[in-house]
Amino acid sequence: MAPSEDIPGDVANSIRTSLAGTPYAVSSLEPLAGGLSNFTYRAALTRGLEDGSTDVLVKHGEAYMAKFPENPITTDRCDVEAACLKELAAVEVCSGESSTAKFTVRAPKCYHYDFSTKTQVQEYLPRVVTLKTHCMKTLQTPAGENGQRDYCLLGKSLAEYIQRAHVLMARAMRVQAGEGSDENDATALRRVITHNSEMQKLVHAINYDWLIDRVKQFPEILSDAKDVFVQVKEQALGEIQGGSGNLSVINGDFGPHNVLISDTPAEAGSETRLFVVDWENAQFGVEGMDHGYMLGELYSIWLKGADVGLWMFQGYAEGLGPMSEDKAWRIALQTGIYIVSLSTAIPGWSSSAQVEDVARKGRDIIVMAWNKERAWFDGSELACLFRNVISDRK
Repeated sequence: MAPSEDIPGDVANSIRTSLAGTPYAVSSLEPLAGGLSNFTYRAALTRGLEDGSTDVLVKHGEAYMAKFPENPITTDRCDVEAACLKELAAVEVCSGESSTAKFTVRAPKCYHYDFSTKTQVQEYLPRVVTLKTHCMKTLQTPAGENGQRDYCLLGKSLAEYIQRAHVLMARAMRVQAGEGSDENDATALRRVITHNSEMQKLVHAINYDWLIDRVKQFPEILSDAKDVFVQVKEQALGEIQGGSGNLSVINGDFGPHNVLISDTPAEAGSETRLFVVDWENAQFGVEGMDHGYMLGELYSIWLKGADVGLWMFQGYAEGLGPMSEDKAWRIALQTGIYIVSLSTAIPGWSSSAQVEDVARKGRDIIVMAWNKERAWFDGSELACLFRNVISDRK
């Protein structure tokens, strides 16, 4: 691919100017595929970093979508991701040794952020694919004899990671609220998350407005569930209107499509690194939304025929650890919401009949979770969601 001449001149010049005079001055920029909102490049540095890196990833945001310039989008998202990555540098999960696999999960390092130009410099991750792409490849090359155990461990590691991230974010928010915070820090977590209401509205619309829209798309399948869908949407609106005191800082788009994994086969017992990317949707929300997003997409991968999706689903449920029954119901509910609202809209299904079946399965999960039909879940592949529930009964 040709370097800078293929990049829109104004954006390339903005990046070069922003990074000139910093340790991250670039000699060339190569556009990277993927992503809709930002201009993302592999950048060659004029001088290597102390850790030996000669390439970095540059992520630049404008007040419009990079792939669809006619669509405006807030640049607050850029401030949010940079602030999140600064805090997340302290979060890393290692699965521990096993006979066949070891996983490490973390966010990419953020080396530098220019608040005025919305230009971020991250570590460059070569030879990686999304976890979703990796899973779909197993349809052609099935996992080995230890696959189920290894993928369960992978799912468990992802759950442990996002829960640690939730805890760390909550701690950072409390500190920045008055215990030694730097009020002059333009990218302080509390400030940028509070101002990211536009992304919160967008995520709410994608989940709950789309849920209602699907009734029109699949009237024969979803019409009888419309009343429940409306109540689900009202509950979700009440959650975010209840104020940030009742909410956590969540990723907002946590799924296999935003987890990167090595695209080269791992040797038995070697470490496989995973990177949770794209934190620009981080916002105030209920933690169950992050869990339901991940579980809903993993379940959808399984519905496409990849057993690894269900194995990771089961491992993720285990990694959530002990929880209240109310939390388990909220996670189950969000799992179904993802399947109906998003999975039915994502390409890759074999036929319209299969999409209808996906809508039907998502509907059942939502309705049964809303009505708290525990027996139904215990008799399904989703029973693992309730194995760690702590009874409130005395």
